[in-house]
Amino acid sequence: MSALIAALILAQFPAGEAAELRLEGRCIYPDELARQAGTAQLVTCGEAMLNGQGIAFAARGFVPNLRFIGSWNGSELQLTHVARRGQRAADEARGSCRLEFRQNEISAIVCTAVAGPRSYIANFIVPDI
Repeated sequence: MSALIAALILAQFPAGEAAELRLEGRCIYPDELARQAGTAQLVTCGEAMLNGQGIAFAARGFVPNLRFIGSWNGSELQLTHVARRGQRAADEARGSCRLEFRQNEISAIVCTAVAGPRSYIANFIVPDI
């Protein structure tokens, strides 16, 4: 059911169009995950923006600092690139993002990616679902 809902949400965003779904929340990391993350960058954010090309994370009200770019397959994004703010070109990447649902609403976005020598983890939680 949640994959169907994700597909319906994302179907309204054809690749290449600027339309997006903006969610407010927070990137939160349990202590154990933070300890085990090693050199991976734990993404800091206050909002997530989803569109047909991927997911961007930003501090609330600011320009996104990190974009995960790829192809949607239901509620999962298979990554091909990671774009960092201030960089001219996106880095080739491997990894994925997964949308989690509660009561038919997106409740979390979980991403892991490796792009060149860098690793990224995002654990975005939407409150009050």
